[in-house]
Amino acid sequence: MNTHYYDNFMEALAERYPRKTDLANALMDILPIEKESIYRRLRKDVLFTSEEMMRIAAVWHISLDNIISTNPHKIRPFSFNMINYLDPQEADYEMFEDYNKLLGLVGQDPDGRLIVVSNTLPGALYYRHDHLTRFHTMKWLYKYNMPENPFVLNDIHIHERMHLLMKECIEHTGNVPAIYAIHDNRFIEHLIGDIRYFHSIWMITDDEVALLKDELLELIDYMKDVAIKGYYPDTGNKLFFYLSHTNLETEYIVFDSKYITRVMVKILERNTVASSDKIVFQKFLQMVQSTMRSSVLLSGSNSLQVIEFYAKHRNLIESLT
Repeated sequence: MNTHYYDNFMEALAERYPRKTDLANALMDILPIEKESIYRRLRKDVLFTSEEMMRIAAVWHISLDNIISTNPHKIRPFSFNMINYLDPQEADYEMFEDYNKLLGLVGQDPDGRLIVVSNTLPGALYYRHDHLTRFHTMKWLYKYNMPENPFVLNDIHIHERMHLLMKECIEHTGNVPAIYAIHDNRFIEHLIGDIRYFHSIWMITDDEVALLKDELLELIDYMKDVAIKGYYPDTGNKLFFYLSHTNLETEYIVFDSKYITRVMVKILERNTVASSDKIVFQKFLQMVQSTMRSSVLLSGSNSLQVIEFYAKHRNLIESLT
């Protein structure tokens, strides 16, 4: 086996789990071999077989093309995570469980942080409300996975196991020691516009608009309260709430802890492409710094601006009929 390729593979494993103990435990969940055999491979006393490497790469979405690339610094690995929220199979549940595990790892690090750059309402917020969750599922289905038969919001039902994973996502997100949320200053207006559009084409009834309106009002009251305090009342964990002065064209999440570093870029409404690559991670941290420079921090100290921002959008929500 080409040692250059093998070294690249080992480096990709170390990027996913920097601590060797965590890496060994994770590999034991994938490979049917004893822990000592895992450690022998990590020490390079014995090499991973081709079959073992392919199995690891498949489970952890490691790009073998990138590992054998002749110009790896110009080609960075990403994996496409496509969850079917409406009719999930076991693989869909497992992808959501993996996402929650990432949040859990960041939450275990006292210095862990989650950076969310978004021009729409994040899932960890709208998962708190049934009709908003169903609405986002309907919108995703309408835009990217149009079924043969017409459907309306009343046809959208979320499976109970998916509901439980969404609740876990809310809990794990709240346990992250510090969240940096950088929002487009029109992210609530975008959602109101979507509700009006789907109401205009008869996919949402008048009664459902009223229910969405009530949930949105409750949600922004919660968001305003957390932003003013600068922390989550139930956990005491910090929230740094930024509003961008420029339009945010790319939505992404950065997971940053001593246990895991990961970047997820949002595509197709509710899906992501993800990377554990160190170079990708550093590039996105640079993007975060640039975005922060063109944003204003509202949480904690600028309570008057927070109140003004949410009062403006509360009036817009009240106008929904």
